[in-house]
Amino acid sequence: MSLNEAQLFRLLTGFFGEDRVLFSMSVRAVCGGDLSVVTDVCDAETRAWAERSKCLFTVVDGADDPKMVVEFAPDFSLYIEVDQLERQNRLPGLLQSHGVQYLTISGTELNEMLDPRSSLDLVALLKEKFGIYDSGDDLLDES
Repeated sequence: MSLNEAQLFRLLTGFFGEDRVLFSMSVRAVCGGDLSVVTDVCDAETRAWAERSKCLFTVVDGADDPKMVVEFAPDFSLYIEVDQLERQNRLPGLLQSHGVQYLTISGTELNEMLDPRSSLDLVALLKEKFGIYDSGDDLLDES
């Protein structure tokens, strides 16, 4: 595990609990093991890809069912990595078809969450990424 991965792991376990965050779970396992039932987003090539691919962190519920996958967002600013591009094309739809949320965090977002002077924390990031607003937020009052 790299330093950034370890820092993100610590943030996730601090929020969700140590028993709820799993490292390097296979995509197939996150999707419940049977990928043949999802034919609209999972062709034979995608199933083979899922067999050999891992998720960085998987957050599970009390019944050990995967609920969210958290990974670092690929940085294509200097060059495009074909493996990462393929991953971004396959993984979100596959996870969504199995009811698992997919969250990517950029290096900048991680650094902000680690900075004690920053207002960005894991809760604020989750709200921003998933479009969740508190009842006190102005955006709900605009409806």
